[in-house]
Amino acid sequence: MRKLIKYPKVKLSVLAIITAGLSFSCSDFLDTPPKDLFTDSNYWTSENNVRTFSWLNYDTFLGYGNNAGTTADFYFHNSSNFDDNLNMNVFTTFATTANATNSSWNSYYTLIRRCNLMLQRIPAVPMDDVKKNHYLGVAKFFRAYTYFRLTQDFGDVPYTDVYLDQNDVNVYKPALNRNEVIDNVIKDLEEAATLMLPIDDKNITVNKFTAYALLSRVCLYEGTNRKYISSQAGGIYLQKAKDASLAVMNNSAYKLNSDWKSLYNSIELLGNTEVILAKRYLRGVLGNSIQAYTNTSTVQSGLSKFAAESYTTINGLPIKQVGGNSQFLGDNTITNVFANRDPRFAKAFGNVDYAYSDKPLNGLTSITGYIFQLYNTPAATGTEVTTIGQNQIDAPIFTLSEVYLNYAEACAELGTATSTDLNLSINKVRTRAGIAILTTDGSNALVGGVQINDPQRTSSLEQISGAVNPLIWEIRRERRLEFMSWTSLRKADILRWKKGDYLDGAKNPDVLLGARIPSLIGTASKTKVNADGYVIPYTVSRTFISPKNYLSAIPTNDISLYLAEGVELKQNPGW
Repeated sequence: MRKLIKYPKVKLSVLAIITAGLSFSCSDFLDTPPKDLFTDSNYWTSENNVRTFSWLNYDTFLGYGNNAGTTADFYFHNSSNFDDNLNMNVFTTFATTANATNSSWNSYYTLIRRCNLMLQRIPAVPMDDVKKNHYLGVAKFFRAYTYFRLTQDFGDVPYTDVYLDQNDVNVYKPALNRNEVIDNVIKDLEEAATLMLPIDDKNITVNKFTAYALLSRVCLYEGTNRKYISSQAGGIYLQKAKDASLAVMNNSAYKLNSDWKSLYNSIELLGNTEVILAKRYLRGVLGNSIQAYTNTSTVQSGLSKFAAESYTTINGLPIKQVGGNSQFLGDNTITNVFANRDPRFAKAFGNVDYAYSDKPLNGLTSITGYIFQLYNTPAATGTEVTTIGQNQIDAPIFTLSEVYLNYAEACAELGTATSTDLNLSINKVRTRAGIAILTTDGSNALVGGVQINDPQRTSSLEQISGAVNPLIWEIRRERRLEFMSWTSLRKADILRWKKGDYLDGAKNPDVLLGARIPSLIGTASKTKVNADGYVIPYTVSRTFISPKNYLSAIPTNDISLYLAEGVELKQNPGW
């Protein structure tokens, strides 16, 4: 039987009591609780209790969602989390006014409070020092991860690293500058990496190398965010990203899978050598709906024209390479579109035919014509494919492939990248994918001795915020294609590169178009196409407003709550 972390029945009541205590003060517990229930004052007595309490933290990893829920990091996006790869089956755009509440804001601060409680209580728990240090590292890891996401979403945020009673005067403090928050995040992760065990429970709980993987992500984000968003020096963070990546890359236990698709359609990721951390599913315990939503008659969300055209041919050249690319056969037919293209294209999408409202394929339709098949696996049949809440494929959370691409990008941004660096990192990903490897002179990118010259790199769209050199451009492309499962990484990448214009329908019309189906031109089809035959999924457009849409609005209820305590919590620009 597949192993899955499960809360012992006796602990469920423990977790309910202690979780309730995180929303209120410790003194809010009943003075005389039932003798069969724990309270904060009598819970912290063993390693087993600490471990059980730490399991609550893992709910923050959304993976493919929980049971019938569609709050997830893959495929299911909402109005606050969409990117330039996917056109949703219902039009999505940016909020125009600040909401009173924000579920992420609330859940993130609940998790931070829980981590601070762990850090305060664990030192006094009678347990082995090695395990004590490990769980201190676990708490620091999750606190860092959560503050990182808060700064990504909201910028400057209130910060506390101690567990406070609800009546403490320090509960309400002005927001800390995001730069200082990130420095605290990095400090937490560096300390976590020294405290945590090299391996705890294979790859289903966090360990030393999960901390390094997250540190790699955080520092790459911060180095590029400071460079492109804040016009500040980011080199120190990029070097930290490179070093943290190497800590993972030098661990021989981690290796790429032979097949890229297996990251996203495996029934079992426990012990998978490419997966640094996985979210696991088991029938009767926890399921998801990722396959059901992409294998039923419901109209699928679909690939955008902008994303489809980013796939290179197998020679590694962009389809619009200056001087021509003989491997690209055009897009008059679906056969031509997929011919000689990066094999990941056909692994993620059906290449037999398009499917749309007037012409379903095996009962499926897509809002852009491209049928999604990334999560399909022959190992799952029946209700494990078709029934909402009963799908069982596991979700990757941190992977070696991401670390490789973090390393390559950090080197390129530092201006120190060599072909050796590329062979250590991005070329392993490209070789696994089945496309030609890159070489570089430090700023240019070549395949088979041919210099890559993609006209898109210097297009008017790119000039809005500034074009990057060819090597950085190709590494960015590789991130897009490798993670074309619509993880939240793409949205984060767009924002840290200051490329929010990618999401704007006026500045980037291709983001709101789909497949080219010339046979629909001039017909009465319910699926509309433009004069060139590209599917038009929506009758409305989308505008990206800078700087407003680079950050979410601070919930207005929280602004009012802080103000009532005499503290000003400033709203983000444009809101």
